[in-house]
Amino acid sequence: MKPGDIGAGAGRLQDSVKNVGLRWEETKEVWSDVRSAEFEATYIEPIAPQVRMTLDKLRKLSQVFHQAYQECKESN
Repeated sequence: MKPGDIGAGAGRLQDSVKNVGLRWEETKEVWSDVRSAEFEATYIEPIAPQVRMTLDKLRKLSQVFHQAYQECKESN
């Protein structure tokens, strides 16, 4: 992994969120009451927008790291 390459971590985050979604769908097959709806609204639904925002910020941070790495490499 190159310095400033955070793509692998971002990929793991995406995979984890996908896995949570799949597991939640399985769980809803056996747990479907008022409490499960509250749990979904409180914990599951906020995940996707938060992760999208995080991934966007990670992409921007990766660009900054890449640029800094290139500038340091060129100055040596």
